[in-house]
Amino acid sequence: MDITVAIDCMGGDHGPHVTVPSAVEYLRCDPEANIILVGIPDAIAAELRAANSEFGPRIRLHPASEVVSMDESPAVTLRSKKDSSMRVSINLVKTGEAQACISAGNTGALLATSRFVLKTIPGVDRPALAVILPTITGHTYVLDLGANVDCTAEHLLQFGLMGASLVSSVENKAYPSVGLLNIGEEEIKGNEIVKQAAELLRNSGLNFYGNVEGTDIYKGTTDVVVCDGFVGNITLKTSEGLAQMLATYLREEFKRNLLTKLAGVIAMPVINSFKRRVDHRRYNGASFLGLRGIVIKSHGSADKYAFGFAIKRAAEEVRGGMLRHISERVAEFSRHSQTSSKEIKIKIMYSRITGTGSYLPEKILTNLDLERMVDTNDEWIRTRTGITQRHIASEDQVASDLALYACQNAMQAAGVTNKDIDLIIVATTTPDMIFPSTACILQNKLGIENCPAFDVQAVCSGFVYALATADMFVSSGKCRNALVVGTEIYSKILDWNDRSTCVLFGDGAGAVVLSQSDQPGILSTHLHANGSYSNILSAPGCISGGKVQGTPYINMEGNTVFKFAVKVLEEVVQEAIAKNNLQTTDIDWLIPHQANIRIIQSTAKKLGLPMDKVVVAVDKHGNTSAASIPLALDMAVRDGRIQPDQLILLEGVGGGFTWGAVLLRW
Repeated sequence: MDITVAIDCMGGDHGPHVTVPSAVEYLRCDPEANIILVGIPDAIAAELRAANSEFGPRIRLHPASEVVSMDESPAVTLRSKKDSSMRVSINLVKTGEAQACISAGNTGALLATSRFVLKTIPGVDRPALAVILPTITGHTYVLDLGANVDCTAEHLLQFGLMGASLVSSVENKAYPSVGLLNIGEEEIKGNEIVKQAAELLRNSGLNFYGNVEGTDIYKGTTDVVVCDGFVGNITLKTSEGLAQMLATYLREEFKRNLLTKLAGVIAMPVINSFKRRVDHRRYNGASFLGLRGIVIKSHGSADKYAFGFAIKRAAEEVRGGMLRHISERVAEFSRHSQTSSKEIKIKIMYSRITGTGSYLPEKILTNLDLERMVDTNDEWIRTRTGITQRHIASEDQVASDLALYACQNAMQAAGVTNKDIDLIIVATTTPDMIFPSTACILQNKLGIENCPAFDVQAVCSGFVYALATADMFVSSGKCRNALVVGTEIYSKILDWNDRSTCVLFGDGAGAVVLSQSDQPGILSTHLHANGSYSNILSAPGCISGGKVQGTPYINMEGNTVFKFAVKVLEEVVQEAIAKNNLQTTDIDWLIPHQANIRIIQSTAKKLGLPMDKVVVAVDKHGNTSAASIPLALDMAVRDGRIQPDQLILLEGVGGGFTWGAVLLRW
């Protein structure tokens, strides 16, 4: 069977010095293979001449002007290096000019680019990195080895399906055995995710052996070993380190004295045979499974001999029809699960936003109104903040009053009553009183009894913190329906003579109902804080002896806050995207904390997101601190912008300093 493989010649520690001669040597062994060498023409041509070869029908050049270095950020690579040898090689697979591509380059960049260009097979959430390890009986396939650090039970099930398909296609085994890596063979061992994964695998139709331990990998107990990327990568690195230690010990012992040196000479045939059996170069070439194309990752330090095995791996997967095997097995399982495994999936609980609500006080304070109060003007406020108006609570309103209306609207949208709510979390910096908590006061106003209720104080990141906390309660089964609220009356802690702060803030409340679901809603949460920046944004007053000590008003170092906010917001978005193996372009809507338009625009620019994918409410609401994100979310839901199955990223940053993000599927 004729095949064509694209090789990223510039990747890895050695670049074309290894990739080109290895490709030439492989063609001598495989008369039905064709190779496209991708990279900088002069460098490739020079190595081709050194290998006593030349371009021809079976080995041709495809120029690429850029190279991805081993330490480059995957996000930067994806945005800025569209003509890199890595991306061009992957594009050749997408267009069908090649059936597979191989790169020894940056693993993160290769995964990110492959997923962006090729996309995943229907039914596969995340690609997995699969490697071959030697065993007593031959070899075994282990996945995932680092592409997915945090996995759900369903991800581990998908890894099992893909691993079995890989073995079926390249080993011609109709019913390969699959084991789940665990801390013991007993079904009661492991964390909840591993236990759930075992149950899914047991009912998947695969030849599931059960739990296996680390020692089973090298015994060859199963054809496939499934684990998450964190465990898998540690397993692989530990194995590599152990092999290096044993080799070092062996050399030292044979060099100890003349007698041991003589013993070493006598034992040399046995030693050489042993080295051949465990030579890591013979197992070079890890497969990214789950993509709509074959992508092989070679070790960055691979020599010509090792890189040849990566090429061989690609050829075997093409000729074995691996993509077809995975697609058919995943599709078959999907059909089976819809009819006979629904009861298993229900046991895996997720949290999902089922309703949103908001409330804004009736009084509107415009920029023109502020002109009559302080030394400012409409143009100055609009150009620097994007704000045209803000809502102001009446003197007799408190934070729980605003929250009450927002919660009632959210509960109505979710179709739940006060009897269904079993958790209330309120994010606020402006509570009704010192104690009890605003959440308890709100609970009473809603007529809800005997459920946990507490406040979260993380300033403008408060709603993200509260939502992340509620997610842990709901997804773990501790509660079924949680009210998560952000409510603020900042007008009561503003110095209305300070034009640098009083023009920025407004009052309001936003709420969501977070409910249990058998479908993923919240995909990941990411929370951070750094108390060393507490002085750049604060309201430092406190009560002592019945009096306010210090100033109760907001104090802010505007430029410092701006720079820090833009930096950490970009970082936390990239963190969320990377954890879920996504690209920025996969995000349908970014809903940031509505601090001011310049921070929002700067963050979007750094992320490469167009502003038409960013929800902006700061112009009408001002900065409502913990309420700003749920207010913007409710607005976008009710005006129809947010649609089912879209990916939504919420991000917040506030005094403390605190910052965080929540990625969710609507």
